[in-house]
Amino acid sequence: MRRKRSRFHGGSNPSGPTKIKPMTQEELLDLVKQQENPLLLLVGALNQFKKENGFEQDLLTPGFIKEWMVSEILDHNCHKTKHGADAYSKDGLEKYEYLSCKEGGSFQLDRIHEDNLHRVERNNSFFFAQFDKEDGITCREIWSATTEVFLAEVKEKISISRKESSKHVSISYKWVTENGTRVY
Repeated sequence: MRRKRSRFHGGSNPSGPTKIKPMTQEELLDLVKQQENPLLLLVGALNQFKKENGFEQDLLTPGFIKEWMVSEILDHNCHKTKHGADAYSKDGLEKYEYLSCKEGGSFQLDRIHEDNLHRVERNNSFFFAQFDKEDGITCREIWSATTEVFLAEVKEKISISRKESSKHVSISYKWVTENGTRVY
């Protein structure tokens, strides 16, 4: 199992030694609270950081921040737009899809049906990231499953689904641990 320290584990400056003292999340928050509009400052700074990293999509696109965090942990290249796979291998040859949930939840694949299974088939692997139930941003573990195994489960779930309007597939943590490999 590979563990990689990423810039999303809080605390210090990830770019290496500088003359600036490393700052904790709490210290940063104390500084930000002194500003007139702390929320706008924080979201604006994160949006600027996103742009500096080459991302084109809206910062608040559902799932984007967690996808970015997972890609950093796994040393993948996160997608720069919302189209296509969630991430790519460093050489760009493999495509990955990420699903995430909080502890105790299930992984959701939204808007999936027989006519758009290419959204599953286009990927080389699927990654399932479980986040802390309390804070929602601490990644506890990540599992990987092959596309073939995941596709079979998705097809099975679609075939037995009675909800014509839902088009969502729910994957349990139990299924992930029984059919995947823990990678973080």
